Amino acid sequence: MRAWAWIAAGLVVVLAVACSESAPPAASDPQDAGEGTTEEGDAIVCPPSGVSKGPWTVGMTRTSVRVRWEACRKDAKGDVVVDGKAFPSTTTEVVLTQKYVAAFNKSAPPDLPGTYFMHEATIDGMAAGTCATYALAADPARGGRFCTAQPDGGKVHFLAIADTNPLLGSATSRVLSHVVPLGADFTIHAGDIQYYDSGLETWAGWFPVMQPLLANGVITAAIGNHESEKEEELAKYALRFFGEPGQRTFHETESGGVHFFALDTEASIAPESEQGTWLLARLAEVSQSPGYRTSIVFFHKPLVTCGDTNQDDASRNRYAPAFVQNKVRLVVQGHMHGYERFELDGITYVTTGGGGGALGKVDENVSRAECASRKASGAFFHAMDFTVEGGEIRARAVDDLGAIRDSFTVTVP
Repeated sequence: MRAWAWIAAGLVVVLAVACSESAPPAASDPQDAGEGTTEEGDAIVCPPSGVSKGPWTVGMTRTSVRVRWEACRKDAKGDVVVDGKAFPSTTTEVVLTQKYVAAFNKSAPPDLPGTYFMHEATIDGMAAGTCATYALAADPARGGRFCTAQPDGGKVHFLAIADTNPLLGSATSRVLSHVVPLGADFTIHAGDIQYYDSGLETWAGWFPVMQPLLANGVITAAIGNHESEKEEELAKYALRFFGEPGQRTFHETESGGVHFFALDTEASIAPESEQGTWLLARLAEVSQSPGYRTSIVFFHKPLVTCGDTNQDDASRNRYAPAFVQNKVRLVVQGHMHGYERFELDGITYVTTGGGGGALGKVDENVSRAECASRKASGAFFHAMDFTVEGGEIRARAVDDLGAIRDSFTVTVP
C-alpha cells in the first residue's frame, strides 16, 4: 500500500482510538533501550535485566534451534536455560544511528539510536520432534517454547501469517489469541513484518504485541517491501532479528521431509536470477533425498491475485513445471491484504495477507483470467493453520474472531 494511504489509515485509527479499544495499550516493558543518550537528549531506558527485545527462536533443525534476543547492556547475562541446563550465547554488538518514531501514535516507544547487543544461543543435542520450554538467565520471566524439526514422516504443524501491523489496531492481537493456542511447531511469515509507514508502529512497539507468537515456537520469515522503509531497517532491524547467517534474504527450512523455501520478492525471483537458480537446484536436489515428501514455497508479493496489487504471472508460469515435477503443491504469499486461494496447474496458491494491516480490495482485479481459478477469498484478518500428515496438507484460515473462514486439503503424490 502507498505511504499516503497508510498515513490516511493512521489518521482514521488515531481518531477511532479516542472512543474505542482498537489500539493496544503501550507496552509495559521498555523496548527502547540502549546505552547513553541520543543527540536529541532522549533518555535511553534499560531494564535491570538488560533484555530489551525478545526472546524468539530461529534456525530449526532436527536436533537444534537458536534462541535470539536483544540486550541494551553489554554485561547482561547471556545464558539460556532448558531443563536446568545452561546454554551460552554469542554476542554481536550493533550500533544504530537513527531515531524512528510513530508519528500518529505517541504511546508507541521510539526506535532509538545507541549500542545494542544481539545474543544468540544454540540449543542442541535434542531429539527430532521434541518440544521444550526455555528461559533467559538474565530474566527468567522471559522465555518461550520451541520444537525441533520432525523426523521423516512426522506430523508437521505450522502457522502462516503475513502483513502483521499490530499497532494499527487490535486485529493482529485478536488473530494471535486464536491461532497461538493451536500449538503449532513453528510459524512462517510471508513478509511485511512491521510497518513504519502506518505512522502508528515501531519495532520497539511491535515486539511486545507479537511476543505470544514469538514465544510459541520458531519463526522463519520472508522479506516484504515494508522491511526497507528506513535507511537502516533491512540490515539492522529485519535481518538482525530474523535473518539467516550472512543476512541472505532467501533460505530453506526442513521438517519431517517437508522443505520450506523463503524467497525475497524485493529482488528478482525469475528462474535465472540468483535466488531462482538456487531454488530450482535445491528443489531438484531435495526431491531426490530420502524421506522427501513435498516442498512449500513462500514469499511476499503474489504470483497470482485478484486483489489490489500486481501479480507475477510470468514467474508463476515459468515455475509451474518445476513445481509440479518436484512435488511443490502449496505456495504461500502475502502483500494483498486479505485472503485468497487459487488452484492452478495442480498447485494451490494461498494469499494470507490478513495479519493486521489495513484490509485491501480483494476483487479489484477480478477480471484477470486467473481469477476463474480462485476458489475462496475475503477481506478479513486471519492466519493460516497447516498440518502435513500422511500424504495430505490440511489447511484452515482462522479469522480474528476464531472462525474458520476456509478449509481445504492438498494431496501430495
